[in-house]
Amino acid sequence: MNIGEEYRHTLPMLTYAFDPSFVNYFGSRGVAEVEKAVAIINALPKFSTMSADLHEYPLDTRRFNHQASALGIFDLKSQALAALIEQLGLAPAERYVWTLRSRVVVNNIPFYSVIRRNIDPFTGSYSSYVNGSLYTYTILQTYATPTFEAVEVAIDPTLPSVSSVSAQNLSGGTILASGALVTFSPGLFYTGLTRDDVAGLRYLYRTQNYNVETVPTNAVVSTSTSTGAPLIIGPGDGGDPWGPPGGTGTVATNTTPVVSPAVGPGLDQVLLKRLEFDSVLGFFQPVTNRWTDYYVTNGVLHTQVLERAITVPDILFTAADLGIAGPAVPIFYARTQGYVNNEAVNRSAAAPPLEGPGVLVPGQTITFSKLGLSLYNVGGGGEIDGSYVPWWGSYDGTTNAPVVYPSGVSIQEIEQLVATGSGEGPSPWLAPPMLLTNTGGNTNVTGQAGTIGTGGTGGTTP
Repeated sequence: MNIGEEYRHTLPMLTYAFDPSFVNYFGSRGVAEVEKAVAIINALPKFSTMSADLHEYPLDTRRFNHQASALGIFDLKSQALAALIEQLGLAPAERYVWTLRSRVVVNNIPFYSVIRRNIDPFTGSYSSYVNGSLYTYTILQTYATPTFEAVEVAIDPTLPSVSSVSAQNLSGGTILASGALVTFSPGLFYTGLTRDDVAGLRYLYRTQNYNVETVPTNAVVSTSTSTGAPLIIGPGDGGDPWGPPGGTGTVATNTTPVVSPAVGPGLDQVLLKRLEFDSVLGFFQPVTNRWTDYYVTNGVLHTQVLERAITVPDILFTAADLGIAGPAVPIFYARTQGYVNNEAVNRSAAAPPLEGPGVLVPGQTITFSKLGLSLYNVGGGGEIDGSYVPWWGSYDGTTNAPVVYPSGVSIQEIEQLVATGSGEGPSPWLAPPMLLTNTGGNTNVTGQAGTIGTGGTGGTTP
């Protein structure tokens, strides 16, 4: 996106949950791994309290588990962490350091306009650096079926390359990095967010970043006198989740309108809270979220205490057979994300249209493939000729054996496939799984290219 056209949440607390499809396939261990990713997000302090240069966050948090790498196992926690920061507004930083603005062919000669759409979160200007690594580009294109893009190339092979956690969401795009595959790779896992990831989130949600924004459509002015930090009222919190929002008893009719849209600052912090699923009744336990919303009118900062009843989570983790893409290659991961483009209220009527800023809305879905063991054959053959597509697992930097999914599959079964030659072992290089698909839209501070020649299509991932 262009500078100032970012998309972000206006809710300081987002709920998340696991539906039965995820729990049945990944089990309690899979839930625990996603919870580790959530804990990393929740451990971030208020952005206003962080150091100016964010020296407390490392430039590279990638690690490798060699057993998982040899067996073709991808880390569930790492992808969940990358998915969550994408749902907060970040897309692959390195992917959009350079991108094509246009391509025009004259007398069979292509002419390209190349722009930068990675924003330095410290200066607010376009930058060729991510986590201290400098990138240039080379234009690659095919001629049989014309596709083309400006591919990032790392300048210094001794520096960390493609190191941001946001790069885990690399989809359709190419980065030429030093060394082997360094983004979505078997055996790779992240220990936490990098400096660029945190800086990008701070850029989005800093309190000095004012946009004209809207609150969720189901938000109402609270009848409670409670103010301060956002809170959830539900089971064990002193409220009645089955009764009117705000507690038991009769709630007086509130005719005070919600001030929305309005000029508002960044939230300074976004927290995630789990919403529980009642497996007996078959629905999520409803809760009420109450928070203090800040807005500016006539140069004066005002507050309004808002609340909304929540019956479905803002972010839902699911598992499904996601189908295939390309030549019978299974899709490994997908997500949906809705957004509202508020560009019309962020500019004068006579000004040209913008691609943002906008608001990310609740109702996001993060889906992991539950296809399980999948063999890939080219031109026929049988099981002995196939290469099995890597699948989900969990591991860390210890000597503990990786855990593999679906729940109940043992690492010995995976090793047996390799040892006996059945499936010829993991061959992610022959048949790489498709990382993700996108429905709805996704926007970020590091930028997203739109349809070539239009300068962007409202923040959709190409």
